[in-house]
Amino acid sequence: MGAQMNGTSDRGSPAEGEGARSNQSKAGSTKSAAGASVFTGISQLCETVVRLSGVDGAAIALLTRSSRVRDLVYATDATAQQIDELQFTLGEGPCLDAYHDHNNQLLPDLTNSAVNGRWPVFVGEALDIGVRSVFAFPVVEGGNPLGVLELYRRTPGALGADELNAALTIAATAAFTVRQNWDAYLAQTNDAAGADAAAEDLSAAQVDSPGAFSRSQVYLASGMAAVQLGIPAGEALDRLRAYSYQHSRSIKDVSDDVVARRLNLRDEADLEDT
Repeated sequence: MGAQMNGTSDRGSPAEGEGARSNQSKAGSTKSAAGASVFTGISQLCETVVRLSGVDGAAIALLTRSSRVRDLVYATDATAQQIDELQFTLGEGPCLDAYHDHNNQLLPDLTNSAVNGRWPVFVGEALDIGVRSVFAFPVVEGGNPLGVLELYRRTPGALGADELNAALTIAATAAFTVRQNWDAYLAQTNDAAGADAAAEDLSAAQVDSPGAFSRSQVYLASGMAAVQLGIPAGEALDRLRAYSYQHSRSIKDVSDDVVARRLNLRDEADLEDT
């Protein structure tokens, strides 16, 4: 209905047109504010778990059930961000397994052969950036997987009993916080029907409030790449990941180039075929 009104607004008075634009602006501002509120409190939880668990860094990422959409909500430092980015690019790692299996992944020493055999590429890359241990905890609310709490250390060693308990408490608190914020988001946007799909759509809310960690640009780039290559968006995202890894570039930088039309994956595919 709103779209129909906008389409015929030029037949009304200038004042009516300005009013419609004003209402649109207010609605957009409200939606953006609601989007931002979904992640309120997450940064404080990440900073707290670093202190209580004796780790060097932490991050919280939200995923959809298919894990195709994965947005990093907050990372305490560049290395924590790199760990999440690495798993997003590779499509493998302990954090993804923690999410899918609903099990904690406690890896006190990445040089352990069993760990290396499970995620060989991830482990090699993580060791290269100075990471020696990783601990991943699913963020689950009401049986629904929402995301994952990711912790790391630069030295090997298991979490102590109190440190482990602190991490579990923060993961549970993060789930409660995100769900509570999400319910408020739905109420503000009058989208009660979206409540049943909360776990599937949580990451999409970040598109309304893109920040330093948002991957909205990556998903936009995958859509553009899908058009360039004539393939589904999911496959295009895999192509972006592969290009990023092969060229030792972050997927965000590659996506920025695709969106800015500095990079066309169709041209790259043509070069590979010649």
